[in-house]
Amino acid sequence: MRTASCLATFTIFPALFAAAVPAAASRIPLGINSSHGIFVQEIWQGNRPFLCLANRSGKDRVVQVSRWRSRQVPADPLLQWELDVDSAHCYDASSLAAEWLLEFKLVDGEWLGLLKAPRMPAAKAEDPSAFSSFLGPNSRCPTPGTWVEQSSLWLKAGELADLTLQTTVRSSDALMEFPVDSGLNLPHLQIKSATSSSLVVKNEDQRFSIKAGRRATMPTVHRAQLVIDVPPVTEPTMYLLSGRKRIASDGWQCFIRGILVEP
Repeated sequence: MRTASCLATFTIFPALFAAAVPAAASRIPLGINSSHGIFVQEIWQGNRPFLCLANRSGKDRVVQVSRWRSRQVPADPLLQWELDVDSAHCYDASSLAAEWLLEFKLVDGEWLGLLKAPRMPAAKAEDPSAFSSFLGPNSRCPTPGTWVEQSSLWLKAGELADLTLQTTVRSSDALMEFPVDSGLNLPHLQIKSATSSSLVVKNEDQRFSIKAGRRATMPTVHRAQLVIDVPPVTEPTMYLLSGRKRIASDGWQCFIRGILVEP
């Protein structure tokens, strides 16, 4: 693993599914345009943030991270990371935690988008040594009440791995489903099995549903253990755990997390 002023006149609107391009009006979209093939996953271990980047653009890239203040003020370069094609790398992002907005672009000048600097999540992992993710790649699909924990930053290719899905049940109808096609240019992980001591887990032809049952006291944080049969890889690779979470009786929210796999 490699380590490496105010915007009072602007309103910041998360643009989780729209292309993140510089806005001509006063609205500044947050997020990275995934069509560029660069994916950024924020992961926390205790008080320490990591940014893990994957390059699916078809060529080697160099990503520059800068302090963004406004459209009128040039961004201040902070870090520069080299990314081999079809590979992934993780970097200690502790030095970025004091920033507000971060600009991501390629050194050839191509603008990728803006992300909020890493901020300490409100939820706390039961094991402070665990690695936790609270939103998806490129700031997509934030789910503050549901997150993923794992014992190591990288999963080992060709082995079984455990992921812990943590969720705060707020309704007897709380439900999650896996897998769901994300439409992103990242390979997807397949869940092999899932179990929980307080949630109802159903498996129909490797399609999993996780639902609150009579044993689910609310609003306790409940855990589901996901077993993943990690595929073989020849290069460090970002995979996607992709599903959806019910947010109302007739609505769903995407649930995706970038999961790192090493040879």
